[in-house]
Amino acid sequence: MFEQWNTDTHLRRTVVWQSHVGDIVEIRDNTRVVRRGIVEEEMPDGSGLWLGADATDRREYFHKDDGYELWV
Repeated sequence: MFEQWNTDTHLRRTVVWQSHVGDIVEIRDNTRVVRRGIVEEEMPDGSGLWLGADATDRREYFHKDDGYELWV
């Protein structure tokens, strides 16, 4: 599913880590894609979020202050 994305045209970086539950996103570290997935849960203050488990990856938490970028 995700390999069909054209990330250059469909995703944009955002600094707002809230209101994305259910969205398909990428977590990046500079230009490197760390993980793609669906936002399952968010911190109320927007400090981090959880991507849901899928066929190859477990549920995982990403914290904004760890230097990650959110692309929606």
